[in-house]
Amino acid sequence: MERVSASSDINIKLELCDEDPIVDIDISLFEQVLVNIIKNANESIGQSGDIIIKTTNNPVMLEIADNGYGISKEVEEKLFTPFFSTKPNGQGIGLIFIRDVLKKHNCTFSLHTYSDGYTRFKIYFHNINKS
Repeated sequence: MERVSASSDINIKLELCDEDPIVDIDISLFEQVLVNIIKNANESIGQSGDIIIKTTNNPVMLEIADNGYGISKEVEEKLFTPFFSTKPNGQGIGLIFIRDVLKKHNCTFSLHTYSDGYTRFKIYFHNINKS
């Protein structure tokens, strides 16, 4: 996704915690989740902006933030509804796929535009390997 983002002058910045937590996930499914979230962030920004990927240990959380056009409260309420899309040719299944994968992995999540102008997709992991 870095090349796709760079071609639109979108910078991907990493703010990763020092110690990586070990979580129990299906790596290929989570890769698809991340590609979908970053693709949505790219489309929201359009041209010239930032995507920030951040991790925390307490709680164990992954956050993907972008400074695109944001999400209104009305749209936010409908985002995880099957076949709802804000895109002209959107099918409304990308966020449903993300929701289903996250629920399958016992994650909680939120997608919200904050007053600082950043839209943050936060994923909280509850299947943590403590060993």
